Amino acid sequence: MSSNGQQTPDLASILKTLADLNSQNQPQQPQQQSKPQPQPQPQSAAKSQVQQPSNAYQQAWQQQLDIASQGPKSSATVNAPPNIIEPASIIEWSAGLRCVMKTVAKHDHIINEIRRMIKVQHEHEEQWFNGRKALIEKQKGREEGQKKLEEVLKAVGGAISTAPSNNTPEELAKELQTFDMKVHRAQMQMVREMSTRLRGFGVPFFGTKGDLVKPARKEVESGASKDETGMIDEAELVKLQRKMLAFLEDLCSE
Repeated sequence: MSSNGQQTPDLASILKTLADLNSQNQPQQPQQQSKPQPQPQPQSAAKSQVQQPSNAYQQAWQQQLDIASQGPKSSATVNAPPNIIEPASIIEWSAGLRCVMKTVAKHDHIINEIRRMIKVQHEHEEQWFNGRKALIEKQKGREEGQKKLEEVLKAVGGAISTAPSNNTPEELAKELQTFDMKVHRAQMQMVREMSTRLRGFGVPFFGTKGDLVKPARKEVESGASKDETGMIDEAELVKLQRKMLAFLEDLCSE
């Protein structure tokens, strides 16, 4: 017994008290283990929470995209390079002259090639001229020789041939015409070759598009070289070709 009159608890009472305490603590452990955890929200709710604050950003981003998509269009319009006119589409002298000065005149190898072509052309023209001149002299010589032969035959009492002579004016003109036809064919061949080369060099009026050229008009009907449909007649195109050749000859003269 204790000194203050209280009975000391026996061992059985102590064990019973401990057992009661143990039984009270065990139900609390599962409660601690089964403490409510944050439950995952449905995907729709999670998405709504994510999307709601991002709507403003999405709208701002869409506006930026719209501005960016419009930007290049305006800048492309301002910074677009000037249109380059195709030489085969030029049917006016002023436009053709500008084209030649911007392209052909700036390339030495083209200038040298055109210079060589002009030289060959002059050589052929000189040969044709000298050939025609020699043929005329030959015809005159044959005619004079025929007359001398007839005079000699008359002097000696010989018989003069009555067969048709090839020295009659008609025969001489026919022979000269045949020569001219040969020269004309050679000239046309040379012109075609030169036109092909000049078209390859980008010289206007050579290789003009066929849908821009119309048949030549009569002189009484000819007015401006270009009508309302934007076409040019063949006669005017030939004039422009000759004018361009004369310009190139001056440009390439040494």
